[in-house]
Amino acid sequence: MNAGSSIVLIGSIAGSVGNAGYGTYSASKAAVRSYARTWSKELAGRGIRVNTLNPGPTDTPLFAEASDDACRHLTSLIPMNRLGPPEEVANAALFLASSESSYITGAELLIDGGMIA
Repeated sequence: MNAGSSIVLIGSIAGSVGNAGYGTYSASKAAVRSYARTWSKELAGRGIRVNTLNPGPTDTPLFAEASDDACRHLTSLIPMNRLGPPEEVANAALFLASSESSYITGAELLIDGGMIA
């Protein structure tokens, strides 16, 4: 990778909160956070930035399979009272990859409607 490059790792809010029954998934997402912090220091000298995007519940086909009750319950846990559209997650990733975030490295951007605030 060239100087000025950006790596955007996709994590999850699950790496920051406990989720009963999802220990391995949550641990793997916590590892992504750690990789970003470590790699941001290792690659800074080469001018490469590394950040993590941590989405919360996102309105994907996965949720189309969930029951209405499950979706209502999950949505009730989100202060913005809605699932995030995939386009909003993509826009956040584009921001982290762009020169608009040229002084950001080792960061975690939560895009979860305030769910773990």
